[in-house]
Amino acid sequence: MAKTPVSDIDKKVGKRVQQCRKEKGLTVVQLSEKIELPAQTISRYERGENKINLEHLTLIATGLQTPISWFLIDEEQTYTIETSNKVAEKKEAYLYSNSKDLEIRLLQRWELLTTEQKRALIILLDTLPLH
Repeated sequence: MAKTPVSDIDKKVGKRVQQCRKEKGLTVVQLSEKIELPAQTISRYERGENKINLEHLTLIATGLQTPISWFLIDEEQTYTIETSNKVAEKKEAYLYSNSKDLEIRLLQRWELLTTEQKRALIILLDTLPLH
């Protein structure tokens, strides 16, 4: 049986898997053991060599405690944050399906920030209008 060609989306998802795994401080082997999926399979997904199937992506998302939607974000969609002092211009759009997904992702990123970055983020949040 012929191998199904890998698409650009498979490569992007694989890169996101790798990014999230590294943010969590896990090796491929550690993730593999955690979700009972061969390390070689995960590695091939991350390198964009194999198509990633939904069952495996679900296992990976669960193992990394990350909403599956985060791995599927279209990186080409962006938005502009408008603030009085133009804090940021072009940022990646997070197209999460619900508020809980956003909260989980924020908490994941929060743990990786330095004290100064956390302080800057709070200052930014304080400048946003509440709706």
